[in-house]
Formats: sequence, C-alpha cells, structure tokens
Amino acid sequence: MAAVRFALGVLITLAVVVVLLPAAVLVDLVSGGTGLGLCPTGLGACSTSMYTFSELLAILCLALAVLGGGIAWCLRFLHTRGGGKGSVGLG
Repeated sequence: MAAVRFALGVLITLAVVVVLLPAAVLVDLVSGGTGLGLCPTGLGACSTSMYTFSELLAILCLALAVLGGGIAWCLRFLHTRGGGKGSVGLG
C-alpha cells in the first residue's frame, strides 16, 4: 500500500509540473529568456512553424492523459484494497 501511495504522490506531482510548465515557459519568454530552451535565440528570432503549437499541445495533453490514468488507477487500487479508508473519496 505504501508503494501505491508513493506512486500516487509522484503522479500528482508530475501532473502539477506538466500543467505549470507552459506558464513557466511563457514567464521566461516574457522576461527576455529563452523559454526554458524552447527559443534559444530569444523570442524575436524564434522560428515558429505552423505545427509547433499543435505538437506541444498534443504532447502536453497526452502526458496529462497518461498521468491522469495512472492517478485514477492508483485511487481505484487503494479503494478496492481498503487502503484508503476515509482518505480516498471514491464511491
């Protein structure tokens, strides 16, 4: 049970990082940075193709879907095994 709870904590932390990553890139770009390496020469000379936004959005959505599935599995596992009595609000 402890391993599943630890995995749940790691998955939730990773999901928060994936959600906050675009904001961190945007803040870095606005403050004159490279967007965490996304635009190495800065925002003015950053090459933008027509698929860049779609690719990044698809990667972020896929990562969130995988993490969400892992979180749901961990919660379901804890609920069915009785390891989350009172702490997991499923059912």
